[in-house]
Amino acid sequence: MNLKPDEDISPFIRGKIKIIQKKEGFRFGIDSLLLSDFTKIYSRGKILDIGTGSGIIPILLHLKYPNLEYYAVEIQEELYDIAKRNFEINNVDVKLFLEDVKNIKNIFKAEQFDYIITNPPYYKSGKSKNIQIEIAKIEKKATIKDFIEASSYLLKNKGKLFMINIAERLPEIIFLLKKYRLEPKRLKFIHPSKDEKATHFLVQADKATKEGGCIIENPVIIYENPKVKKYTEEVWNLLENYPL
Repeated sequence: MNLKPDEDISPFIRGKIKIIQKKEGFRFGIDSLLLSDFTKIYSRGKILDIGTGSGIIPILLHLKYPNLEYYAVEIQEELYDIAKRNFEINNVDVKLFLEDVKNIKNIFKAEQFDYIITNPPYYKSGKSKNIQIEIAKIEKKATIKDFIEASSYLLKNKGKLFMINIAERLPEIIFLLKKYRLEPKRLKFIHPSKDEKATHFLVQADKATKEGGCIIENPVIIYENPKVKKYTEEVWNLLENYPL
């Protein structure tokens, strides 16, 4: 295994998968697991992860849906290299591209995918000491609009987009989804604890489908005791036993 000095490798879900990550750079969080669990697929097809980072989401989804045809795009060269090695060590066949989401038409034709999954930057502005984290979490290279516009271009009619983002951006994101013919069909809020307001949300939006009919699912509560970071039974079960 080709592990660089500034990287480590972490077993995940009782060793079902192993993920190479930067020790000090961008590292995946529980949001990737929640997004993968939220993704529901009922037939074979082609799926694209836009902004794959370390490649964690295709690897997680492959545990649930081994018969899909997987594609992924990443803009950062270092993360592209890490994702490529992660796909190899986990024996997941993913066609991986180094490209900017704004230039997605350079590599894919319109209406090519049945499913798209994405965990785009959460924040419009801000700074990080680490440029890798800054690009992943802040709209430095691409905006939410860029990710949604690209998803609409790439999805077939009735294709499904699965996304996670911060709760404060929900109105903006719903507006953009509808603008680009992506109709919200499932919505799930994420709360740090039962006594705290939602900080994130998960959404499924289907392309060119009838307006309305969005189901608000039961929320995810992350911590039983946030002071000591004790997970709820639901989240702990997911961390231990995914895919459920």
